[in-house]
Amino acid sequence: MSYIGKEPQFTQYPSKFFNGDGTAMTVTLDYSPPNAAALLVFIDGVRQDTSAYTLSGTSLTFTGAVPSGTNNVQVVHLGIAQDTQVPVDDSVSTVKIQDDAVTSAKLDTNIAIDGDLTVDTDTLYIDSTNNNVGIGTSAPLGKLKVAVGDNAPAASGDMNTGVVFESASASRAINIGVNNTAGYSWINAAFANNSGIPDNLVLMTGATERMRIDSSGNLQFDSGYGSTATAYGCRAWVNFNGTGTVAIRESGNVSSVTDSAVGRYTVNFLTSLPDNVYSVVSDSSAWIANSSNLTTSSISVDVFNGSGTFVDSSQVMSAIFR
Repeated sequence: MSYIGKEPQFTQYPSKFFNGDGTAMTVTLDYSPPNAAALLVFIDGVRQDTSAYTLSGTSLTFTGAVPSGTNNVQVVHLGIAQDTQVPVDDSVSTVKIQDDAVTSAKLDTNIAIDGDLTVDTDTLYIDSTNNNVGIGTSAPLGKLKVAVGDNAPAASGDMNTGVVFESASASRAINIGVNNTAGYSWINAAFANNSGIPDNLVLMTGATERMRIDSSGNLQFDSGYGSTATAYGCRAWVNFNGTGTVAIRESGNVSSVTDSAVGRYTVNFLTSLPDNVYSVVSDSSAWIANSSNLTTSSISVDVFNGSGTFVDSSQVMSAIFR
């Protein structure tokens, strides 16, 4: 026989015969039907209404006496209740779970992980053997290791290099990093998300400020001042023997001392000063010392006795502050 469209598919409904015993008997079915209407029940070939029996699982009980007979009762299943299978423990593999099917609502608020934890290769790594944590590395050598790129601090814009500690309001921030190429490590304080606006960097002990590098680059500290104040450094200093051939004992930022004449010397700087607006303190072990001719590269130091006569001195000291 020909069909339009798809040919019908036929199937055989499960059925079972029972012997009537003249009572309101109970028979046991092979399957548990979902409801009474899912069955066709026949007695001596006559279909019975659903009010003629009740169901409880696989037990079918007739409400009235069933005539005695051999195989005179037939039950046909039109639908079979599907049992819900519960997987046994440790039987569901990862591939059986759909991607993104497990949401945070299905996770315990306290998650215990036995073993190492790896997030995206090395974005976050927890070493369960040594109890170390790595960020940007899967081989943390200490309790916390953060692997950052070889970068200088960002001169402007977002502070996006190194490790960043930023306020919740995204204003002030400090970041720490390394510039291996240039050969230094760095700490940078600035206003985040702004174009190169520097900020103050403060060091404290016991919540008391001890040292500060202000936003203009001035070093300030409290060491006998009574409060944090700007420290002005000694830009150059020297201690030399001015008799015979001039000889420098010790110095800082001084390249040489020129013997200009008796009791007259020129102290030459190793690194030039930014200007000649600085202060000089000069002294001699036996006589009077005076400084003059202040330039960015040198100063003149004169030594003379009480009569105003220039004399050589075995010990002459000068210090320059700016």
